[in-house]
Amino acid sequence: MNTFNNLLHGAAIHKMFRDTILKAGILNNDGEPKITFHGLRHTHATILLNSGQNVKAIAQRLGNTPAMIYEIYGHVMKELEEQSVEVFSRSLECGTGASIGAN
Repeated sequence: MNTFNNLLHGAAIHKMFRDTILKAGILNNDGEPKITFHGLRHTHATILLNSGQNVKAIAQRLGNTPAMIYEIYGHVMKELEEQSVEVFSRSLECGTGASIGAN
């Protein structure tokens, strides 16, 4: 909200974010901000996915559907799947896995 208790327009929020990043000196070599306001959305989603949060909850938080999350962040989920396989494989190699599996 602004000083008149009116909601801020999205463009105004974007400009305030950009100005803040520029003033803070968080810039690429070409003088442009290293991250955009929309980039924060992707960072937020990626952090939640990497911490094992529920895809449906992330989708609701972002105003998306779970299918959209899978489509947009499928590469992140693929990396997490590969990490799970590595963790499981290491547990078998080190003898730290379950000694008796399900029958």
